[in-house]
Amino acid sequence: MRIGIPLGFGMLALAGVLGAQTPADSASVTALYQQWFGAAAQQGPGAYASFYAPDGYILPPNSPAVVGRDSIAAWMQRAQAASPYRVRPEGITVDELRFLTPEWVVYRSTLRGQRVPKNGGEPVSFETKYVDLLHRTGAGHWEVAFRMWSDNR
Repeated sequence: MRIGIPLGFGMLALAGVLGAQTPADSASVTALYQQWFGAAAQQGPGAYASFYAPDGYILPPNSPAVVGRDSIAAWMQRAQAASPYRVRPEGITVDELRFLTPEWVVYRSTLRGQRVPKNGGEPVSFETKYVDLLHRTGAGHWEVAFRMWSDNR
């Protein structure tokens, strides 16, 4: 799944030519996100990380890259334990779903909700934007190759 620099630039150059999508392709990406966030909410960090490529990356704000499913699950578990908040999502907006090729997709979204202090206090509204690069495997399933995010302040 590794994407080299020349291949990456080639993909971007071909995006307008090869990026056609069908309604079924778009629906399959939407289904991935429904499954992914359902698994994360119900089954925890390991289930969340299972939707990444084996060598997938997360690029958390103000932190180094985290590479690989096991490392992503461990990072998420630590981040949840260290956070002084519980997140109460209120809604997600898909800002862009762009097929670069039939096998590569950029998915931009914005999550809105409230961070509720674990020790009590008033909830704080938040809005976080995400950029995901998805890859379709040889078996036809989507996996997350890269994810980065930041808060809108």
